[in-house]
Amino acid sequence: MAKSQKKIKSPAEIDSLISQKFAHLKYPVDKKIIVQNLLKVMCTSTVATSTSDKDGIPNDYFKRRILGFKAEIEFEKELSQKKLSFLEGGQFISKKLSGKKEEKNNFIYTSVDCVDEKLYLPIYRTISKWAEISQMFYIKYSNDDWDFTDQSKFELFTIKLENEKNKNLATIFTPKYEIYEFDKLTSNFKKLNNDFRIILDLFDEPQRAPSISAVRKYEQFEYFFNYDLDVLKKIYSTRYFIDHILRKAGGKQLIDLDGFIVKNGEATLIEIKEKTPIIPDSKNGQIASESEWQYGWDTRRLLWYLYLLNNANLHVIYCIRQVDDKVSRNFKKWDCLKMNDFLRGTSWSFSRQGGGSGDTVEAPYLFFKTIDEILEEL
Repeated sequence: MAKSQKKIKSPAEIDSLISQKFAHLKYPVDKKIIVQNLLKVMCTSTVATSTSDKDGIPNDYFKRRILGFKAEIEFEKELSQKKLSFLEGGQFISKKLSGKKEEKNNFIYTSVDCVDEKLYLPIYRTISKWAEISQMFYIKYSNDDWDFTDQSKFELFTIKLENEKNKNLATIFTPKYEIYEFDKLTSNFKKLNNDFRIILDLFDEPQRAPSISAVRKYEQFEYFFNYDLDVLKKIYSTRYFIDHILRKAGGKQLIDLDGFIVKNGEATLIEIKEKTPIIPDSKNGQIASESEWQYGWDTRRLLWYLYLLNNANLHVIYCIRQVDDKVSRNFKKWDCLKMNDFLRGTSWSFSRQGGGSGDTVEAPYLFFKTIDEILEEL
């Protein structure tokens, strides 16, 4: 007797199964559709890895990646209340080097936003002075053309359901984009056609299809519903480009930056994290004084920022959304410090295992300033 074959689900059925995971939440349909699409794109491109820290608290890369947007969103809201604008950090993208002696890094730079491209001129003009930057693109998504009833605006997308081996076809929404290239000679943008092949053709074709991880941990996406629709559009449009379009670029390496403050025509790069201070173990029931507290900074990121400072004269501020603990994560205050001031307090004889796979170096907690103090220095 022949084995009964498992019925293949249609894309509409797959979309419905994912939609049901959020059915208990009382939010507008538009928000739900964007969050569901974000889940598909980010889960598919993120491998599941998990370890535990010294306190036994799970150190889940996927969770950190998803929750990492919160500090950036809250920082932008904080700046908005202070009548300052926060622009996207963008991406430095390069080919993986073969190891040949004559090869050197060569970057393209991209950023994704819906605002007028001219607002980004101070950033692009600063970065363009770096000789290792070959081409620069501004990818402008439409903030208006989001009609979820128009099926022509959706495309087929391969996913895996949790605890299933087989791949399935679902659908994801396709934002509408315009692509601009920054011309180093004129120091201005010029509009191109809207085909991402312009960027993809700068890289090799992938040798094999990208791996596909299962859609999972739906509850970790629920906090996105607390934010405005425009915020969700920006996050989805950026991740669609990074986690979907750029997956078709073979051999690429990418560093994603958090954002910029542009004040008086000068661009300052902002590194944003949400964390608790590093507090030494208590002695005799006494909590260590704040003079013994520290904040860590990932050494790989720190080296990259030093490289940007040396080559593009991009100054960096480290902004930490301090929370009360690693579980409840209730907001306490913003702690901020310029990178050079961080380095002045770093102990170079010691590093600590960080939240990811790399090390961190530390600077004293009391070196950090309030967000108002640091903004006054810009």
